[in-house]
Amino acid sequence: MGSESYDVVIVGGGINGCVAAKFLAADHDVLVLEKDQIAAATTAKASGLISVAHDYIDHLEAAKYAADFFDEYDGTGDFVFTQRTNLRLIPPGTEELARSEAAQIEEHFEMDYIESTGEIEDRYPGALELDPFVGAIEVEQGGWVDPYTLTITYKEDAEDAGADFETGVEVTGVTTEDGAVTGVETTDGSYTADTVVVAMGWHTKEFVSEWVDLPIRPFRYQWVNLEVERDFPDYYPVCWDIRSGLYWRPEHNGDLHVGGGTYYVDEPGTVRSTPTESFKRHVAMTIPEQVTDVEDARISSGDTCHIGDTATPDERPIHDAPDDCPDGLVISTGMHGFGIMGSPVTGAAVRSLVTGEDAPFPMSKYTLDRFDDGPQDWTVTFINESPDDIGV
Repeated sequence: MGSESYDVVIVGGGINGCVAAKFLAADHDVLVLEKDQIAAATTAKASGLISVAHDYIDHLEAAKYAADFFDEYDGTGDFVFTQRTNLRLIPPGTEELARSEAAQIEEHFEMDYIESTGEIEDRYPGALELDPFVGAIEVEQGGWVDPYTLTITYKEDAEDAGADFETGVEVTGVTTEDGAVTGVETTDGSYTADTVVVAMGWHTKEFVSEWVDLPIRPFRYQWVNLEVERDFPDYYPVCWDIRSGLYWRPEHNGDLHVGGGTYYVDEPGTVRSTPTESFKRHVAMTIPEQVTDVEDARISSGDTCHIGDTATPDERPIHDAPDDCPDGLVISTGMHGFGIMGSPVTGAAVRSLVTGEDAPFPMSKYTLDRFDDGPQDWTVTFINESPDDIGV
């Protein structure tokens, strides 16, 4: 292969790379390079929750943009958005935090602060064991998606607009001249481009280490599907409990999907595809106290982010073209487990960085220099983190 020329080369074929290609392909010649297969790593292991009102609590303008995007994108190609309310359950002693969150959410979303368990039962009869809770925050815009189908739909949209995708090609470096990007070198040859978008998850840190030290580290989340002897009605919400650190929702086949169990892993991280025993025990001990009629549940399947998702100290992503990098180098990483639900934000943010257009939300939340005023202090503590699991 000789050198081929594009406007934009995107390194990484996960959710970030594919959505960036979708947002750019209509008016740019775009190439996506992936050393494995599209959506084969972290993306394919995700739970697919769309719960941006809670998980993007400190950047709700972006959350609303993402929620509206999924409402409109439903039915594109093979993509289906299963729309359900989000129910953030409130344990005793956390009411002050919950009211603060509700006040923020209410500025952007249709929501209700439910002040009694009786009212929860009225709205969701027979859905939940309510003894551990005193209320809930109910948000209308939410649900879940299939992460792989969503990513492939982004890819197909980008291809329809003219983007190219190459798999089995490893990018070995960015080429520069006079402080500006000129393209990339790969195991199969070189490509020229004025812009390179690096969307490699936690591998981004090493890839751009010549220019910047990214405050990111890998962590792993886990989930199991429980085979249960009950049906879940169409009104059953996506639930989250801050105290146990677990979230759950029905599957279309009747199983109950339960996720959480996050923990940091050692760099570079080892491949793992099964949940830890401590997480499975936590689910077994907790879910029957939160969900009705699941005492006889059995684990039918389970998985984990087998290499590692990417965390930042403040739980927000990095979408930036840092001054210390060559002109034309854009970084998109640090999704903190929210890469699927945040993918519309990623697409719009990367487009803004490439084109200079205004994004539909404040970009200052995502710049690397937000860490300049203090140490890159890892204060994030995962609720179910077990010392026995660290580094596994």
